[in-house]
Amino acid sequence: MYHWTSLGKTLNDGQRQKKLIITSYQKGILTALFENGEAVELQYEADSEESLLGNIYVGRVEQVVKNIDAAFLSFGKERTGYYSLKDNKCPCFLNPKNNASFHQGDLLLVQVSKEPVKTKEYTLTSDFSLTGRYAVLTVGNNQMSISGKITDMAWRDACKEACKHCCTKEYGFIVRTNAGKVSFEVILKEMEELADRFHFIREKARCLSAHSLILKAPVSYLKNLRDVYDSDLTEILTDKPEIYDGLKAYLSEKEQTELLGKLSLYQDSLQSLFHLYSLEAVMESALKKRVWLRSGANLVIEPTEALTVIDVNTGKYSGKKNVEETRLIINKEAAKEIAKQLRLRNISGIIIVDFINMDSSQSVSELLDYFTTQLRKDPVRTYLAGMTNLGLAEVTRQKGRKPFAEQLMELEMCEKQRRKEEKKNEEIIY
Repeated sequence: MYHWTSLGKTLNDGQRQKKLIITSYQKGILTALFENGEAVELQYEADSEESLLGNIYVGRVEQVVKNIDAAFLSFGKERTGYYSLKDNKCPCFLNPKNNASFHQGDLLLVQVSKEPVKTKEYTLTSDFSLTGRYAVLTVGNNQMSISGKITDMAWRDACKEACKHCCTKEYGFIVRTNAGKVSFEVILKEMEELADRFHFIREKARCLSAHSLILKAPVSYLKNLRDVYDSDLTEILTDKPEIYDGLKAYLSEKEQTELLGKLSLYQDSLQSLFHLYSLEAVMESALKKRVWLRSGANLVIEPTEALTVIDVNTGKYSGKKNVEETRLIINKEAAKEIAKQLRLRNISGIIIVDFINMDSSQSVSELLDYFTTQLRKDPVRTYLAGMTNLGLAEVTRQKGRKPFAEQLMELEMCEKQRRKEEKKNEEIIY
């Protein structure tokens, strides 16, 4: 059998040391991922606004809108989600039907694939996925795929050959980056467990009524722990005893003994974990409209309803005498920072970047190659489409959970509503 150590060497080359910090912030949980001492990801989940991303429900068709080739389904507690008829080629109907057409009242097995953003509804899908430590079962896609971060072609070929029999007409698998350090037997065992879970979910759903919750996804900090490539995760730190106990139980259940040794409960009455890692400053930097670069240049980040616009400005940078060289230096520094900010702020969808204009096609090509390299560091699927006719760089980043700014906005809205209700109750009393 192919030995995994050569792959491990490939994966670890150039990778960074990571530290996962989990603490409380106001009335919720703040999770921060640090790489080499610098925050690269932030996520906030209010106690009153638990994320539904990844949950699987029995959805009920409330409306079919043919002109947009979509349906709107109710699920959970008085929630509605958008369901694309075009993208979901294999709907999993739970009520008896004579054909595959959609009608009001139909029951379907659906998963929440995207959280609501601004005025948009939840996005629901029948092509749901079940995520394990080493593999992901993908319903509706019966191919065997392997993480692009695994670059050892011999290992990839051997893995596909060993695991391809696990795919069926209904589902396939994606082999995750973490799988590169274990034997094929371990990967196959998890694939079998995921397949058993899929069959259990499907059969259980047939016995339940509309809006029933079939599978609840792990809380946000457990998802973060699951999705971090753990070979370079050096520490998991929390100051909340209940979270520490939950993490310990989760790692013990998943038999991740190597991570158990990296889990610590922070106990210092003199300085909180929040202040020790300057998380307030990190959060402020992730919300600022203007981001300054070391050279004196700056970025202006403008989220809109349809897309995010990022403008690159020379600012205070005087640079070198060669104008073209100066512009390339600023643009490359900006490209690196933009890739970082997209991940830190969790900006998704369409991103338009207005770099400083350059005259040389060679300079433009060098910039795009460099920008692509920086974007590849993002664990979320991010794609540089190239330059538009107007000289703007177009980037797409896969949507999932809400941007960090919107996560905090919900906290503010909840607080305003709470204060409003308190004031109303006081008026009633007096």
